[in-house]
Amino acid sequence: MHEDMGTLLNKGYGTWTRNMVIAVPFILELMATIIFSVVAVIIFLIAFVMPELASSTVADNIPPELYLEILGSLLKEKLLLFIAGILFLLILFLLIGSFFEAGAIGMCRAALLSGDTSIGQMWTYGRHHVLNLLLARTLVGLILMAGVIFLIPGVLISDNPETLATDPASTGSILLVLGAIAWFLYALIVSILLFFVEYALVVDDLDPISALEMSFVFFRKNKMGVITIIGVVVAISLALEMFGGAIGSVEMLANVWSLVYLFISVIVIKPLTTVWITRMYMDRTGKDLYSFDMYAF
Repeated sequence: MHEDMGTLLNKGYGTWTRNMVIAVPFILELMATIIFSVVAVIIFLIAFVMPELASSTVADNIPPELYLEILGSLLKEKLLLFIAGILFLLILFLLIGSFFEAGAIGMCRAALLSGDTSIGQMWTYGRHHVLNLLLARTLVGLILMAGVIFLIPGVLISDNPETLATDPASTGSILLVLGAIAWFLYALIVSILLFFVEYALVVDDLDPISALEMSFVFFRKNKMGVITIIGVVVAISLALEMFGGAIGSVEMLANVWSLVYLFISVIVIKPLTTVWITRMYMDRTGKDLYSFDMYAF
């Protein structure tokens, strides 16, 4: 007998309050992303900007537009190096995200099975699943990008791409809009079908292809449950966004809310929703979960 949504949310909340250490992977991921982003900007400045400025004989009081032209010219000369750097940075961020996501799901799995978890389990699950999770995320991304095919008819039917913007009523423009809508719907459906890929991969120790298949099977057997848990996560995000929009109208509170929102998202929302989603997957795939009655609050 599966848990109803109210029971699942209540017990998941209990697991989270007992194991707030689950927030650590999300905190470390944020810190790592910030650090590597700063390093990437510094390397970009050293490799692309500073050599040009050092060798430039242009006066110091030239307008910024000229510096941008100089930088654009330099980027064209080192385009391959720039593209390689962007790809490296993208893979690095995906690797970081995959490691800490695997660690967080693994911590949730441990907490739901035994009642408790630890940071050590984050490193264990992260190291074990990082590459498979990276591959799984790449596959999901490629599947989503395959929707670009819906834009092809609109692009092909237009002899001049400029008419797509200048003549919204043209056949090409209409087909392009319809294609964009179709791509959005396709991406939405795929995202729902593959929503549990990461959880299946970590919880059941699956390879990327098997995790994709398991996510599809899980959705087919638990359609309403999956849609409901996604709705809960989206509703929480929308509620925070609406609250933030209301506060943001007050200039003095706008910056403060940005920090508060980041804190709430990393410390509370992400860990809690990860526990909920992991619990649903484990409960509805027959895992023997830790008895909530044994919790000592």
